[in-house]
Amino acid sequence: MGAGASVLSCCRGEFEESDNTGSEYQPLLGDRERQAVAALVKLFENDTRISFYDGEPLRALTVLARSDVHHLQLSAATAFSEISEYDVRAVPQEALAPVLYLLQSAYADVQQGAASALGNLASVSANKRLIVEMGGLELLVRQMLSPNTEAQINSVGCITNLAADEENKLAIARSGALIPLVRLGRSRDLRVQRNATGALLNMTHQAELREKLVAAGAVAVLVDLLHAKDEDTLYYAITALSNIAVDSDGRDALWSAQAKLVTELLQIMQVHKIKVQAQVALTLRNLASDARFQRAIVQSNGLDALLPLLQSSYTALVVAAAACLRNLSIHADNEDPIICAGLLPELMDLVPQADQPELQCHAIATIRNLA
Repeated sequence: MGAGASVLSCCRGEFEESDNTGSEYQPLLGDRERQAVAALVKLFENDTRISFYDGEPLRALTVLARSDVHHLQLSAATAFSEISEYDVRAVPQEALAPVLYLLQSAYADVQQGAASALGNLASVSANKRLIVEMGGLELLVRQMLSPNTEAQINSVGCITNLAADEENKLAIARSGALIPLVRLGRSRDLRVQRNATGALLNMTHQAELREKLVAAGAVAVLVDLLHAKDEDTLYYAITALSNIAVDSDGRDALWSAQAKLVTELLQIMQVHKIKVQAQVALTLRNLASDARFQRAIVQSNGLDALLPLLQSSYTALVVAAAACLRNLSIHADNEDPIICAGLLPELMDLVPQADQPELQCHAIATIRNLA
């Protein structure tokens, strides 16, 4: 059932009444609400493909959104949720206002519909900033704190989309969202967990925010998520850890979990898909910017795990492995283990690959470090 049909059905339930039951419905709807329902019924009967984002449909839905009647609020929330599934575009402030108002409803099903619509609309760049400017973050944080799983899924999903905009990231951190996001990374619901991990990943793209995430306890949660069965959640967690490992302070925080972290990463690299394997290699490369991790990775049999990657036919995987090996070769104590592991012939084979300058550069630099 499309948005028009859903709302039309609900509206008719409120609007259509017989002579015998008129007194039952009269106290529920005011004149403006009745006019709004009548206008929507007429519009839907004439054209079920109408837009809710402007004109008479938006005015009517705004009236329903601001009604005290549960079913009318739900009608409006349903309309915004369903139409935003397939009509996703930049919308004016007037279209977002009733959605944000519905997010404050006393009814959980209305809140869920509004949060779903907001998440859909937040996939559009222009809408991301407008939602934040209109105070949407504070409302979404409240939804994240709800014990209702659906509310958590929709609100965190929306924040994930908002966090894809660079200008929104600091606002999200200031809104008090980081600690709830970290907590929801431990959710037993896989959908909540996936959305929360995606949001944490988006927040690791700025150095200042990486520090705030570390302070909020994100490292322990992300390391635990290396056990995640969901492939997307696992990839998000690995990539977030890789970003945190870019900074010296981040590597200090990760060192406290190094025994578990390095072991888990090496195990993942041997059994998961190429995309995940490559990201693990890049994470180990970033960790190996630190002398402590350079030794820890080699001592945990990391060289044996890197060898098959260097032999892969997938160029991105070979590049990631070569970049990691380059950093490992910086440590003097790693020179003999690298040679004994049989990696030098593989590196020599990479040197002539002039069509892959990055790969060639890593191989030559590693050989130079071993000389």
